[in-house]
Amino acid sequence: MLSRACFLNRITFASACAALVLLPAAADVAGPGHGTDAVTALTAQTAFAATDTLSNGNRVVYDGSQVWIETDAGVVVQFLGNPTPQGTFAGFIEVDPTETFAVLGETSNGQIFKVALAGGPPAPLSNLPFNYDLEYESATTALVSAATCVGFTCTNGVYRLDLSTGATTQIVQVDGYSGPVSLSGAGDLYLGVLPNGVPSGGSSVLRWTAAQVAAGPWPLTEAGAAVFTPGLDGVADMVFDPGFGHLFLTGGVAGGELLEIDRSGAVVGAAVLSNHWLTTVEIFDAPGDGACAAFQPAGRVLKYRSTDFSNGSSAVTTISPRRPVLTAVQNGNGTMTCTLTGGQPASATLVVSGHVSIYSPIETAYDLGTYLLWTGIPFNHIRRAGLGFMTDANGTGSFTFANPPSIQGTRVLHALVRDANGVFRGSSTPAFN
Repeated sequence: MLSRACFLNRITFASACAALVLLPAAADVAGPGHGTDAVTALTAQTAFAATDTLSNGNRVVYDGSQVWIETDAGVVVQFLGNPTPQGTFAGFIEVDPTETFAVLGETSNGQIFKVALAGGPPAPLSNLPFNYDLEYESATTALVSAATCVGFTCTNGVYRLDLSTGATTQIVQVDGYSGPVSLSGAGDLYLGVLPNGVPSGGSSVLRWTAAQVAAGPWPLTEAGAAVFTPGLDGVADMVFDPGFGHLFLTGGVAGGELLEIDRSGAVVGAAVLSNHWLTTVEIFDAPGDGACAAFQPAGRVLKYRSTDFSNGSSAVTTISPRRPVLTAVQNGNGTMTCTLTGGQPASATLVVSGHVSIYSPIETAYDLGTYLLWTGIPFNHIRRAGLGFMTDANGTGSFTFANPPSIQGTRVLHALVRDANGVFRGSSTPAFN
């Protein structure tokens, strides 16, 4: 069964995905500031099912008929029931934050079910035609996106769902197909929209404030929303990093991309580019203190689904941020050469420095708006070194400076890296003179 194999409404599945069959098979490519950690092929039964990942790495799966829990390797560990007849389309399955139960939806008849993860079976909860996505709002409510369609013309709504009674209240209504819904850490509501009849590049992410969501008047409309990120080629799924607040979303009409968007709505860049269809994206804690953002230290991982319609296969890929590395080599002529690897390709880079005597090997993160600056130099002692250099097409660059014996061992250096738009996004590992 199909879950978010296409981010468009199910009625457009055939036309939207037909072109993807012609795409050549190719490995996904992690963008600058990110790297691939693992790729797990899904079994044939799970390949087109809706899934959600538990904190222990197991997946909860709904294939349009059955619900079960399986390991990351695809081994079924618990069967939870058959809520719908075989042949229905799976819309979503989302586990609650306490991992006590899951809510799942199917789009053939609009049914929504709730299932206890301790053993099921799924129980009918509500009905919303063309339900697409669910975001938990509180311990007792969730937000569900669902569309009302006449022919090929649709209206996308977001409904507050009572998790006990199944009662629904419409709080958002916009033009277009059903799309993903997400809440920021501040409680603002974000919705991926694709208006009716709009060509490639016409999708956007809209935002309503937490105050609007709480007080209305409902339904909120596009007229009262802020356009957070315009000009997107569709939005399949999206999730906020709970730490630093960057938004990660999958989309792309002619292929697949996983974009990173900063807190102002600006696109940082593609965390992944693919010839396959990218859908569900999830964020998890990992060892380290870094944020889930390009060019940051370890601390978060992303998991996303990719589907290759040419052979009917799907995989879950794990990626994580990669911090640029700065290395230093003392030359025999009284100079030092520092080399940066893992930076933004073809970008100008700035060097900052501080005195070793006040440097701490335990780094502190300073929130500078567009990125976290990680350094062991006290913030008010950071100085521009008067050096800058360009990176090549691989994100590698170097600079050489005078470093006579009289100053050797007295300075610590960082390279500050920019994204493709020239915005600072991270700092390299330290190097010492």
